[in-house]
Amino acid sequence: MALLIIFSLIGVGLGEVIFYQHGWLIGGIFGFLITKILQQGAQLNRLESEVRNLQVSPVKPPELQPVAPVESPVPAAPAVSTETTTSVATAQTTVSAVPSLEERLRAQGVELPEPQAPITPPLGASVQRPPRQPNAVEKAAEKFQSYLKNFFTQGNPIVRIGMVVMLFGLSFLVKYAANQGMFPLELRMAIVALIAFALIVVGWKTRAREGGYGLVLQGGGIAAIYLTLFAAAKMYAFMPAGVALVLMLLVVALGVLLAVLQNAQVLALMATAGGFLAPILTSDGSGNHIGLFSFYLLLNLGILAIAWFKTWRLLNWVGFVFTFVITSLWGVLKYEPQFYASTQPFLLAFFALYLCVSILFSLKQPPNLRGLVDGSLIFGLPIVGFGLQTALLKHTEYGLAISALLLAVIYIALARGLWAKYQQTHRVLIESFIALGVTFATLTIPLALDAQWTSATWALEAAGLIWVGLRQQRLLPRCAGYLLYIAAAMSLLVDGVSAGAQPIIRGDFIGILILILAAMAIAFLAYRFNALLLRGEKNLSQIAQIIGWLWWLHAGYMELMAHLPGEQQFAALISFFALSVIAVSWLSKTLAWPSFATLGFWLLPLTSLWALRNFGEGLFIGYNLHPSQGWALLALGLFFAVQYRFLWARRELSACGLLSVWHVLTAWFLFTLIYWEASYWQGVMQWQGTSSAVLWFVCLVVPLIALLNLTNKTIWPFAAYPADYKNLIPAPLLLLLFGWFLLACRSTGITTQMYLPLLNPLDLAQAAVVVIVAYAIKRDFVNLQSAPAQWRYGLLGGLGFVWINLVLLRAIHHYAQVDYTPTVMWNSAIVQMSLSILWAICALVVMNLSRRWQIRNLWLLGAALLGVIVAKLFLKDLSGAGTLAGVVSFMAVGALMLLIGYLSPIPAKAQPNDAQ
Repeated sequence: MALLIIFSLIGVGLGEVIFYQHGWLIGGIFGFLITKILQQGAQLNRLESEVRNLQVSPVKPPELQPVAPVESPVPAAPAVSTETTTSVATAQTTVSAVPSLEERLRAQGVELPEPQAPITPPLGASVQRPPRQPNAVEKAAEKFQSYLKNFFTQGNPIVRIGMVVMLFGLSFLVKYAANQGMFPLELRMAIVALIAFALIVVGWKTRAREGGYGLVLQGGGIAAIYLTLFAAAKMYAFMPAGVALVLMLLVVALGVLLAVLQNAQVLALMATAGGFLAPILTSDGSGNHIGLFSFYLLLNLGILAIAWFKTWRLLNWVGFVFTFVITSLWGVLKYEPQFYASTQPFLLAFFALYLCVSILFSLKQPPNLRGLVDGSLIFGLPIVGFGLQTALLKHTEYGLAISALLLAVIYIALARGLWAKYQQTHRVLIESFIALGVTFATLTIPLALDAQWTSATWALEAAGLIWVGLRQQRLLPRCAGYLLYIAAAMSLLVDGVSAGAQPIIRGDFIGILILILAAMAIAFLAYRFNALLLRGEKNLSQIAQIIGWLWWLHAGYMELMAHLPGEQQFAALISFFALSVIAVSWLSKTLAWPSFATLGFWLLPLTSLWALRNFGEGLFIGYNLHPSQGWALLALGLFFAVQYRFLWARRELSACGLLSVWHVLTAWFLFTLIYWEASYWQGVMQWQGTSSAVLWFVCLVVPLIALLNLTNKTIWPFAAYPADYKNLIPAPLLLLLFGWFLLACRSTGITTQMYLPLLNPLDLAQAAVVVIVAYAIKRDFVNLQSAPAQWRYGLLGGLGFVWINLVLLRAIHHYAQVDYTPTVMWNSAIVQMSLSILWAICALVVMNLSRRWQIRNLWLLGAALLGVIVAKLFLKDLSGAGTLAGVVSFMAVGALMLLIGYLSPIPAKAQPNDAQ
């Protein structure tokens, strides 16, 4: 029933948009009729399915029910062993010894068919498929065919067919007499009328005969009188139209009286339909709507009188359809605003009449159908009636709002009155009136108020409906509440939301705030009554939380962006996020609502995305914003305080993987802010070369050293998440530090006029990288201990080797005035001599250590380095053999190789232990 209201209202809206003039009426009628047809089709399909199931399900005859077997004891088998003897002795076994059911039936003389072998289709034969189900059109044709078949075969078909033939014969007789000029036209019409009255009298006399003999004669007589009066007034002008209309009304009264006396709904339908068609048949085109509606009012009073005694649903529907369809057509074609005063009373009277008819239909039902309602009439009446009222009051400002409010009051008052007396027996009727009252009360709001207050009122009403549905454990109010909240949101969004000239007071902030409160109330109710929700509603609390939270974020963003200058927006929005999470945490604790606190997980991604957006603006647009500007540093401090307070509050959920991820991402976000700030100051101070390298070294090393020293502390969060703070969090720092080390190789390390090897900032910083890597390996940072030993020490030795070469090259650049470029350095004889001597000294140290530690692989590494030196001497240094540098290279390397051979012979291979 609720679908009728919803789709009819949708049809009203679509019709108004598509057809413009009077389109609301066309759309509403189409929406109502289409929904009704779909519902009737679904009901018909369901009934047909039930009938098919009953036809297919076999029913076993009672005489063939199996007889309970008679059990007789059987002696136990002899024992085989002691254990089996004990088990058998303690068990009782019974075996049925009764003949089968078929044998007993044959013994009693019952003839049973001989069993037949199952029929199997031959190989290659097609299997017969079940017949195709008819579609909707075929079902309608079958239904009409069935109706015609029943008309001409059931009851008294001869009488029915004879009456049809007789009506045709009367018309042919009149036509023949007219063509032959046998009687005056007035006499011919009188003869037909007399025959019609004779049929009615004979039908009344024979009303008790089986097959409906008398009803058929009476119906034929009434139809003949209608046709005679119509011909006399419209075709031959023997009487004024007004006189014919009065006579037709008398015929209607006669037909209805006969129908009530004989309890014949068909006769009443025929008389009533003829009565509604009478004004149209006798109309003279004057457009006298007062006369038309007055006549229809008399007919409807008759239907109301019948409804007091009879529950004839079809008669009620015929009167309703004729009344409102014809009045709707008149309204579309003829209505003008000056007709309001003479039209509104009739519309109110028709509405009141059929409202009473719908109530009487339910109240007058027999005991076995007590409480039955005519849903089509109950819900169709307000839809059509309010649609007509819309056409009457479209020239007024608040007319429709007042009409909707009056309808809401009427339906709620009727529901209240029926509740006091018929609470148990007519619950469906009462709930239908409550639903209509709530619907029109809801409709009053957008008709009287603007979009903001409409949205606010609907949102609060939605929360109330959901609360009622949860308290009463009823799904319909809850579904109405869900739809109403969606309508509230759409009502606010349809015109767009914006901030006003004054913060909070102006604009749409108040409307959004009410939507937020309604969503949070729905979420809290769903959490409290979660056990009463259906399976599809179990996630309602989380969904409502997110909806309310998104509304809150949008409202805050809208107000802050509209009323704060650009340089304060970054800090203001971060503070708004943090304070919102504080409020969420407090409400979660106060209301004992743990799941509400999970909204705190939004703080990090919201702040990160907002910071990323502002960083992108500064990078691509040139907006000089940085984390320490204005109030931003204080806002970021508030963010980190709230973020870690939230993570600490949820420490009992340490097994939750999301908490671990949030710790890692929070630390990385902090590193990102540090690098953002460093890049800003680098641009402002115009630091290049060594100064820039030292700046980034500090930004990378300080947080890494802090982690190296804090991870061994037994304090939160380092003790709670040791793997994250030792592996995942410092991993990007180490990678960036390696990248910085490689990039720093391009810098000369000169910051002042005075240069000191090893003691300049860049040499010291790169040496510090080697020390930090060694310390990280010792502390097993980033799972370095899990790597093979040769890889760990190879990394450390490689960094040290590169560093000492850089120290040498920078010193040569400064003191020998050799340009610090790869090409010049490679072609310099001094550089080649220095590198050869340095590499030979490194080989001496490595091979001497291998002798002391008895590590054969280390000695081989030194030997490989000597091989590289010798190759370089003959491939590169030999080209400068005529220079002093070339001579020194060969002599120094040769002397060092002799010293190595004397001091560091190759260690012996490790011998395997003897077997014990």
